[in-house]
Amino acid sequence: DGGRIFRAIVWGVTKDFSRATLVAGWSGKVVAYALMGVGGYEAFYKNDWYSGLWLGVIGLYLLNAAQQSIAQMTIRDALAGLHASDVMSHEVPTIEGHVTLEEYGAEVLRTGRRCHLVLSGDRLVGMMNVHTLNAVPREQWANNAVQSAMIPRDKIQWTSPDEPLLKLLERLLTADINQMPVVSGAADQAPQIVGMVTRDSILRVMQTHSELASQLSGK
Repeated sequence: DGGRIFRAIVWGVTKDFSRATLVAGWSGKVVAYALMGVGGYEAFYKNDWYSGLWLGVIGLYLLNAAQQSIAQMTIRDALAGLHASDVMSHEVPTIEGHVTLEEYGAEVLRTGRRCHLVLSGDRLVGMMNVHTLNAVPREQWANNAVQSAMIPRDKIQWTSPDEPLLKLLERLLTADINQMPVVSGAADQAPQIVGMVTRDSILRVMQTHSELASQLSGK
C-alpha cells in the first residue's frame, strides 16, 4: 500500500528502517486526521453525510494502521538485543501437588506470586497459576488438589536463556500465557530450571525504554 511504499522511499534515503517506519507512521496519522477533518466538514457544513462518513471511516482505518506500525517498531527497538536471561526472575516459586486449591489461593494472596511450579516430592509434575485456578469453580477449591487442576509437565511451554526477547513475547502472546519457565542445560545434561519470564517483566523493559527515550530526546 501507499504507506509501505513511502516507508521504502524514506528507508532508501535514510538507510534507517526504524526511522523510516516512524516517519511513515506519523505521516499516516497526519493523513488520517486530515481525512477525518474533511469528512467532518463534508458532513456538517455541506450536509453530505455519505461522503463525510466514508472519509471518516477511511481516516480511522489509516489511523489504526499507522498507530500499529509505530507501536510495532517501538516494541522492536525496546527489545532489540535482549534475551530471556536479561529479564528472567531467578526465583522460581514451587508448590506441592497435594495442596488444595483453597490453600493455593491463600498462598497467592499472601505472597502475590501468580505462578508456581508443582512438585511431587522432588519431581516436577506441572505448573499452576492464577489463570488456571480461576478456571475451577470457587466452590470446588476446598475439595480439589493443585495436581488435579495444574498444567501437566508435558504441556508446559519452555524457553531458553538465549531466546531473543521479541520472539519470546510473540510466543507468549500467541499461546495466550503470562509466564514461561527458563530451562538451561547442554544436550547431554539434564535440563535445569533457572528462572521465570513473565509478560510483566517484558512490559517493564518496554516502559523503561520508553521513559528513557523520551528523556534523552528532550535533551
